[in-house]
Order: sequence, then C-alpha cells, then structure tokens
Amino acid sequence: MAATTTEEAAATSSTPRERGTLKHTLPRRPIFLIGLVWAASATLATKLSLHSLPSVYDTSWQLFFVVASLGSASALVGIVFGDSLSHSLAFGTALLIARYCSGASIVEASPPLVVAAMASFRGTHAMISCLDGEFIFSSTTLHACCLIPFLTVVYLLIASEFKVKATGLFSTSPTCTVSFIIIALLHYYNKNRAHKHGYLLTSEMKSHAVFVANAIILSASLMTQDESFSIVIVVFLLGSMFALLMSVFFAGVADSWYAVGSGQFQMVSLDSAGMMIYFFWPAIIIFFRFVDKYGDYIGGKSITAVGYLKSAGLLTDSPLRSEDDIFSFSFVIMLAMITAVGVPSLNALCPMGGYLYSRAYTHGQPNTKQVALCVSYSDLPKDRTTLFAMLADKKKEGQATVVLNIFVTLEDLKMHPSELKLIAAKGHKISLEPTEFIGLNFLQKTTATCNIEFAHYEYSEVLGESPAWLLAKSVNTIGRHPSLLHKASDLGMKVVYWSTLVKVSSGKLTARQKDAIVGDCKDKNGGSIIYVTSDNSASNLTAPLCEVVGLLHEFTFESLSTVARDDPTMVL
Repeated sequence: MAATTTEEAAATSSTPRERGTLKHTLPRRPIFLIGLVWAASATLATKLSLHSLPSVYDTSWQLFFVVASLGSASALVGIVFGDSLSHSLAFGTALLIARYCSGASIVEASPPLVVAAMASFRGTHAMISCLDGEFIFSSTTLHACCLIPFLTVVYLLIASEFKVKATGLFSTSPTCTVSFIIIALLHYYNKNRAHKHGYLLTSEMKSHAVFVANAIILSASLMTQDESFSIVIVVFLLGSMFALLMSVFFAGVADSWYAVGSGQFQMVSLDSAGMMIYFFWPAIIIFFRFVDKYGDYIGGKSITAVGYLKSAGLLTDSPLRSEDDIFSFSFVIMLAMITAVGVPSLNALCPMGGYLYSRAYTHGQPNTKQVALCVSYSDLPKDRTTLFAMLADKKKEGQATVVLNIFVTLEDLKMHPSELKLIAAKGHKISLEPTEFIGLNFLQKTTATCNIEFAHYEYSEVLGESPAWLLAKSVNTIGRHPSLLHKASDLGMKVVYWSTLVKVSSGKLTARQKDAIVGDCKDKNGGSIIYVTSDNSASNLTAPLCEVVGLLHEFTFESLSTVARDDPTMVL
C-alpha cells in the first residue's frame, strides 16, 4: 500500500499543475461537458420555438427538441473540431436526419454535403482552398453579413402584421434579441480580443469557411420554399444559435481574463458557468413565465398600436413584402447567417477543442519579456548556415543563441535524422506537427492517433528524449482532431497554436506584418507565440526570421517550454 502511494505521488509530481487552475487540469470525459452545453442549447431552443413559431403548426414539443438537438450538435461539432469542413458534414448529416422528422426532400441538405465531399479529393480540395479570405473575414464584411438580415427582419416586424402564437411583435422579439446578443458578443470579442493578429485560421481555412457558409445559407433558402419544412429549419437553426451563444460566452469571458493554457481557461469557464446558473438561468425562467402569462395581452396591444400608427399615416406597409413568405425567408436567412458566420469566427478566436481535449496554449505568460519564434522544418531554407549564423549574432546576455522552435513531421524525422540532431545541438528546440492528409478532419480519427504515436516514437529514437509540444496545424491535416489532441495529452505533450501568424509571400515582411508583430508583443510585454510560415512563392525564410528578431530587440527568444511554463512565478 505504501509503495502504491509513493508511485502515485511520483506520478503526480512529474506533471506539475498550472498555477491558478483546477485540481485536475483536464476533465477525464470532455464529452460530458459538451453534452451539458448540447442539452442546455436544445432545451432553450425548444422553449423559444414554442413561443415564437406560428400556431398553425400543430407540432409536439418532442419533435422540436429532436430537431433543436440536431442543430445544436452540428454547431458543436464545428466548434470542437475547429474546422468548417467538419461543420459542413455535421450540418448536412443532421439535416438528413431532420428530414425524416418532416418528410422533406434530400435536396435541401445536399449543399453542405457536396462541399464536404469536395474536400475529400485532391483536385476539388484545391478548388475550395483558393479564395482570398482576408476581405471576407474583415470586420466590415462580417458586420454586414450579420446585420443586414437582422435589420431586415426588424423592419418587416414593424411594417407588417402576422398571426403567431403570442400575438404580435412580442412573439418573435425574443429570437431577435438573442440574435442581436450573439452579434454583439462576436463584435465585442473580435474587437477586444487579447491578440489583435491572433486569428487561428489560415488562409485556406478561411476559404473553406466561405464555401461552407454559402452552402449553409443555400440549404436554408431552399428549405423556405417548402412551407411544411420551414418550421423545422427555424428550430434547427435556433439550436445551432444557442450552442454558438454559449460557446462565445465562455470563450469571450476567458479571453477577457487572459487565461493562459487549458487549465486557466477551464477555471475561468467554471466561474462563467456559475454566473450563468445563478444569474442568467433565473432571468430566462422569469422571462418565459412572463411570456406565458402576459404574452397574448402584450401582443394584442402591440397589434392595436401598429394599427393606430398605420391609420394615422405614421407607418405604412412594407414595399418589400406582399405575402408572409418574405418575412419567413428573411427570418430564416438571419438565423442561417449567424450560424454560418459565427462558427468559423469563433474558431478563429478560440481553440475550444484544444482547451477541452489537451493542454493547449495560444500564448504564454505576459510581462516576461520572452517570446517564442516558431517555424516548420519544411519552410526552412536548404542552406541553413546563414540563418543560424545571423541568429547567433542576435544573442542576448546569458543566451547562447536565439532559440528557434522548429516543427517536424513523421516524414521529416525519418528522412533527415542527422540534420535534426545538428539543429538540436545548436540549442534550437524540435517539436512535432501532424502529417498532411487530404480528406475530412472529422473522419480521420484512426489516422490521427496512429500518426502521432509513430511520430512520438520516432522522435524519441532520433533525439533521445520525448517531444514536449505538438503544433495544432489544421490545413490539409488532422492537427485539430479531438482524438489527436487527447492522444497528445496522453503521451505527455502540450499543444501549441499561435498568438501571431505571419505568412510570408514575397521573401520579406510587409509593413503591416511588422506592425502586427511589434504591436502584439509589446501589448502583453512577452508571452507571444509567433508562427512564421511561407506560401509557395517564398524561396526561404532567412530574411523574414531575422527581421522578426531585429524588430523585437527588447525581448529574448526562448523555447515554448520557457515561454509557456507550467508553474511560473507571478509577474504583475
């Protein structure tokens, strides 16, 4: 018994707990936490649907709950996997299941499935990866995409009369209020995020998000053509919207507290959950009780008021509307647009799957004057002598060299073992990244776990020690699959994203990239993780890497384990 206790103590001490976190850094069963969010989202969507949708539909609440559960599950898949293609597959599959609840045609669910199928083949995969997402993901474009359908619905609500369960404007105002809250939260989160240039989506992933968003909106518009199925898509999208709302709330609160790593993220999220239980849930219950008791009365008064305003000439019928189907179309497109834009926007800001399934970091501790400079081995120039010599000239006091954090794949370990040993001998740190695969992230569970296990073994054989970090790279890879993240945690590795992504296309940094690097690092005074990569047109990264070092002459360049430590001293 004593021997067992000693072994358990040694095992516990070998993995130090992060400061300011829960007793157990990661939940043993993250699926239970996801299930709680799923159940809460489906319940709220069902309750709201019963109050907001037309009374001409004699539908039981059980059917509403099933459809809302499917919508919530599809959004959570996209959020947990951090991948729009997985969201597309889940969205289309969930609609196929919902189709049996209403007898709709398979055509309505086909656009997301077509996009998912295109990602499975190399030629079509390249087609959906070539869009320039910088304009699409600009703040102005995102605001327009979400606000225009929302404002259209509000205008039609004011300028028209329609019969609903709780008569008048009061019936659909809760849904519009929830929609506005999500738009406001996403805007606030995006504008005030901790790292202004820390989008976790690469250009290829942004291109995928654009195709998937168009597919989702097309499916929603097709479903509005069938009156018997329009109610189903509204309930479905409400389930997705509530799952997105809860996820954005947890992520936004953690970001405002600048949580470092999965442990601190989960600690802040526990406080956020308590705040929801003690404040938000009672408010929601009181609201629905109020609607049950006074909804019809207030709705009737609102119709009377609108009629009076029309008779006085202060309000006219909408020139955009001749039948109720225009309102229904605008309402559905508003919900679809929020889901289509909101899920990839959240994935660009917060690695929710990484925080649940692994010890993930997007940045290290602030106020340390230390940053991590990262690059993939495949992006390094063939002749690295000049690069390492220039980095050595930038050394600081007590620092042998500017440390590069270099990510290698299983293939790199097998093909270049001698070169990797020489790089490690120079003081640079070698970490792992997943091998590239063409296909859907969602269906790569076995490939993901096998790849990381083989890479972990090969790394230990080549370098004589176990790897400490894994890059969560997702372009054409399985780098953000929950199974891979969980396996990395089982193997004792941490998962790293980035706080600043620098993609070099012309062999040197642009003025905008230089401002982004300097601004992100000085804002937090250390703790930044800078990932420099290149596209096909860049010959090598020697000059850009040296430019980064020259720009940040006030900081020291350390390994990831130094920048993101388990139990750092408190620096205020």
